[in-house]
Amino acid sequence: VELESLGFDQWFAEKSNEFLKDGFSAARIVEVNKNNYKVSNGQNEIFAELSGKFLFNIENSVEYPTVGDWVAVQYFDDETLAIIHDILPRKTLLKRKDPGKAVAFQLIAANIDYAFIMQSADANFNLNRLERYFVMVSESKIQPIIVLSKTDLISAEELAEITDKIKRFQDKYLFLPISSISETGLEQMQSVLQKGKSYCLLGSSGVGKTTLL
Repeated sequence: VELESLGFDQWFAEKSNEFLKDGFSAARIVEVNKNNYKVSNGQNEIFAELSGKFLFNIENSVEYPTVGDWVAVQYFDDETLAIIHDILPRKTLLKRKDPGKAVAFQLIAANIDYAFIMQSADANFNLNRLERYFVMVSESKIQPIIVLSKTDLISAEELAEITDKIKRFQDKYLFLPISSISETGLEQMQSVLQKGKSYCLLGSSGVGKTTLL
């Protein structure tokens, strides 16, 4: 039940059988630091490290765990330490090209179901940028949801103009105009969230991601 609350559904259960042997358990990566990780088992968040064998077998950046990954772990010291032995099959993987490198990627998150693509109603709004985000999440097989923040800064007429500009996307993607200050649209946004699904927020600096969270 605890793992299901983190998104461990039937798909992961079926894919993980061969990995969860010899006392290994499933846990989800919730934090990535330079040389260590933090995993959750649905009850506690636990400090984690990669096993020596796992490190030895890594050949490229995509094979490292990232936030959202399900991993096979072995617990030690009364479950205050977890050793990561393998990454369970990924349902989705959100990544971007590593600047200046021919084939390397920066991992953003794994096993995301929906991406809130966030732009603000001020000068940040940019259709070309929005479309680039669509391409990135679609390549990762993630369902995008458009979020327009800071609608308290514009008039109803200006909001209607922006809505008209993205009309061609609204047949495919949900559009949520919101304001974290006036709380307009937040109830609708909350109603979209589904238990057991994983969401990420994407958007430029300053669009209001932290305020919304």
